[in-house]
Amino acid sequence: MSPRIDTVDIVRVAGVAANRKLCREHYRLTLTAGGFRSCAPGQFVHISPAVGTASEYRVWDESNRHGALHSFDGIGVPLLRRAFSIAGLRQTAEAVEIDVIYRVVGTATRWMASLEPGDSVSCMGPLGNAFAISGSKPVAWLVAGGVGLPPMLWLAEALHRAGKRAVAFCGARSADLLPLTLDPDIPPASDAQRAVASASEFAAVGASVVISTDDGTAGFHGHIGAALSAYARANPATAGDVVVYACGPERMMQSVADYAIAHSVECYVCMERNMGCGTGMCQSCVVPLHDQTAPDAWRYALCCTEGPVFDARRIIWEAAPAFAGSP
Repeated sequence: MSPRIDTVDIVRVAGVAANRKLCREHYRLTLTAGGFRSCAPGQFVHISPAVGTASEYRVWDESNRHGALHSFDGIGVPLLRRAFSIAGLRQTAEAVEIDVIYRVVGTATRWMASLEPGDSVSCMGPLGNAFAISGSKPVAWLVAGGVGLPPMLWLAEALHRAGKRAVAFCGARSADLLPLTLDPDIPPASDAQRAVASASEFAAVGASVVISTDDGTAGFHGHIGAALSAYARANPATAGDVVVYACGPERMMQSVADYAIAHSVECYVCMERNMGCGTGMCQSCVVPLHDQTAPDAWRYALCCTEGPVFDARRIIWEAAPAFAGSP
């Protein structure tokens, strides 16, 4: 049975502090919220319009336990909340600032792109579990494909505080879909054999990066899995020194997991599912796991409560080729 989550304690109205465009389709939304419980990289928030906003579109929150849905005649507003990984969090004197990076692809994200400072949203969280940070392994490889980047930004900050050396592998279809600030004086390695401080967001927390784009407009010409393989061959490390973290398209995470398992490297993946409620009640965000205690040695886990972070060895994937090379 999924753990009970007290929604009275985790749903609140949050103010929009900033909503900045990062690249062609990505934005960084910064929210301020009071009473936000302690959390860690890997966890997420659920966002929807707040009561009394967006032409009286209503959702449940602390101030209105019985919200009602009204008509909306603009860009359209989502009926269900949307889950977004926390990309950064800062404690202020009276509240916290929460960063969410999103890509505009549908009704919910079009509504989010319309938000301006002073607007309000209904924010539920923190939800889910967090990445494990090894106490003994000094090196972390962070593999982010597309919209899998946000949790890796906050994780890199946490790893820096823990004294770990992080290398981020960031992939996108093209340079104009990469939501990072690239230093024009430090170009990413086109052969992916070196990690450099070319992305200011990672460089600020001591992490170097390997950039790849499918069309070759920035960094390595190819997918991020091939870039990881090239880097690993050029920079061999023992399995006892490295932890791999991955988030992004499932096919990408599957290949990263296969690579890590084949080389006995500890690996955690942040799974993405459509999470209708975020609390385990709707039972819609299942992830199949190996479980020797279950009748058939496998079971479904809810991504929103038992995840979204899982040990890669437990995920049941479809067959995918592992990366060549060694860690």
